[in-house]
Amino acid sequence: MTQSTRLSRRGLLAGLSSVGLLAACGTTTPFTAPKADVADRFAGNSPARRAGANTWWAAFRDSQLDRLVNDGLARNLDVMSAVASIREAEANARLVGASDLPQITASASGQRGDSTGAGTVSETSSGTLGVSWMIDVFGANRAARRGARADLDAAYLSADVARLTVVSAIASAYIDARYYQNMRDLTRQSLESRKQSLRLTEQQDVLGASTRIDVLQAEQLVTQAEAALPPLETGFDQSVNRLATLTDSTSSAVAAALRKSGGTQPRARYSASVGVPADVIRARPDVRMSERQFASAMAGVDQAQAAFYPQLTLSGSVTPLNISGGGSMKTWGFGPQLSVPLFSGGANSARLSAAQARAEQARLAWRSSVLAAVEEVENALAGYNRDSRLVAAQTKLVGNAEESVGLTRDSYEYGESEFFPVLDAERVLLSSRQELAGALRQQSLNFIKLSAAAAGGIGLKAAAS
Repeated sequence: MTQSTRLSRRGLLAGLSSVGLLAACGTTTPFTAPKADVADRFAGNSPARRAGANTWWAAFRDSQLDRLVNDGLARNLDVMSAVASIREAEANARLVGASDLPQITASASGQRGDSTGAGTVSETSSGTLGVSWMIDVFGANRAARRGARADLDAAYLSADVARLTVVSAIASAYIDARYYQNMRDLTRQSLESRKQSLRLTEQQDVLGASTRIDVLQAEQLVTQAEAALPPLETGFDQSVNRLATLTDSTSSAVAAALRKSGGTQPRARYSASVGVPADVIRARPDVRMSERQFASAMAGVDQAQAAFYPQLTLSGSVTPLNISGGGSMKTWGFGPQLSVPLFSGGANSARLSAAQARAEQARLAWRSSVLAAVEEVENALAGYNRDSRLVAAQTKLVGNAEESVGLTRDSYEYGESEFFPVLDAERVLLSSRQELAGALRQQSLNFIKLSAAAAGGIGLKAAAS
């Protein structure tokens, strides 16, 4: 063994020892998910039971709504786009994982010609088999793999967010469609009642028992009811169009299905409770997605930090060469290559600063998602916990108004009172029915908001119906 060979090996060992010491200094710690400080309990809430949480819309017991939700989950374009992003993240994770494995390449070439100009034609062929493996001494590849896994988790959670958003949007649009449909039916019923009152007034006018003013007031009530119909029909059409968009269907098909199944307003047959705030927030896919994005950003910091350290690559190749008339030969080589970033013009420092800024932005975005989640649950609970009292009060008002209309009309027919009480009772009845329909609508919408805010993680307890 020559002296130069011994020196080369000593230099190589010294370089590898230095790399090992630097690697010990550059070791990164695994990412730890952050924890949010939230209240011990949500306001006005009892512990939850999670039975049926994943299909919270089944609380409405509405087969038409179930079909629309199933269609939306299967055909909604946003959901399909989110699923496609999962495939992209999976491919990226495989790509990052492949960079940590030895890379094997092969090439071949052939040539025929006169290389000397002496009229001698020769043929040459060769093939090369190369192997290259970058040893992940300072964790750059490990950080890249952690980031890719976090991105994949975030992609799956993004699909969950899309599904939850679509389901809540479909349920809300369906509640709106049924509301306008019911309001339209109530207005038509009131219109028929007012037309009866108008005919009665006209008969009394012929007999001299009423005045022209009574007839005009009755006509005004009829006209008011007729004028209220177009906005309700427009609201119904717009809700149907929204459902068609969410389910990738046609408006005519959705409208036909809604008309065929009747116009009764759906109402959740369960009372809701959310449970422990920390568990609810942890179950929300948007919060979990923000946490995984934070993890990915932290992995990016580790990657940027690893760029300050040397890179060690082991590579080798084997090349057999065949020459016609001249025999064959084979060349080979194998050894390490050490690359040290001595001067980059501040590029590595800039990349590290940018990665740290992205990580801080991701942390703040996660914190913001937690605060928004708590606010959404609290707001939904505040409305839903009071809706039942409002519905009960409005139901009682409708009953009183219906009885009042019957009594005042009988009294007017018998000539015991004037027509004005009948007109006033008609107005009160329609107003009471409209307010009851609005209360039922708001109760259902608040149930949907609560279910979406808790990511379906609500306790469902059968309510007395």
